[in-house]
Amino acid sequence: MAPETLIGTGFLAFSVMMTLGRFLGDSISAAIGPIKIVALGASIAIVGFVFVLSAYTYMAIVGFALIGLGFSVIVPELFRIGGTVKGVDSSQGVSFIAGTGYSGFLIGPVVLGFVAESYSLKYTFVILLGCTILVLAATLRLHRKKR
Repeated sequence: MAPETLIGTGFLAFSVMMTLGRFLGDSISAAIGPIKIVALGASIAIVGFVFVLSAYTYMAIVGFALIGLGFSVIVPELFRIGGTVKGVDSSQGVSFIAGTGYSGFLIGPVVLGFVAESYSLKYTFVILLGCTILVLAATLRLHRKKR
């Protein structure tokens, strides 16, 4: 529903914030810890998905920026966590995270494309919002267990 002049702006906002988050993520992670930064990133992404689902063009652009910022810190942190699991060789931990990620890259677009084609693009964002909420819930559960 965006005007033709703004069609690529959401992707631009996502990419810029993803890059900014990657540059700043390590220092923030060192300050607050790996579990808290994953929870913070998921929370920011959830707010972003709510903005995207609002159907207002400028709010959606801000939403894509927030999604980029939120997800930017999660993936590097998962690799760091995967490499430091007690009782698991670091190469095995990192390869498990990478394999799971590649599986998601292969399966995710197919499933989301099917949903978008069969129902609506809006439902794909609802599914992604649900997955992000699951990430936040799992992270909060790990945080409680760790205490």
